[in-house]
Amino acid sequence: MENSVVSITNLLKRFPVGGDFFTALKQINLELQKGEFTGLVGPSGSGKTTLLNIIGGLDSPSEGSVTVMRKSLADTSHNERCLLYTSDAADEGLGVD
Repeated sequence: MENSVVSITNLLKRFPVGGDFFTALKQINLELQKGEFTGLVGPSGSGKTTLLNIIGGLDSPSEGSVTVMRKSLADTSHNERCLLYTSDAADEGLGVD
């Protein structure tokens, strides 16, 4: 976990649809290490963009935890997430320009 850039545990994302919910992501567990190259593939509607939006801090999970660069996104505001992806990434040498 020391070299982990992204860590996701038991991620669940639901969207309200009418009087019910649509489950876009269910029980996602993922860990991405510094320097690791990872591809995300799947058919249209399988949740790829939803997952990336959550990792990027643009959306929040319904359940589960998301940690980026050793910081829990649950404990951050949108402004703090913006700073996380600029100053911390540069400090860590993660190649964010």
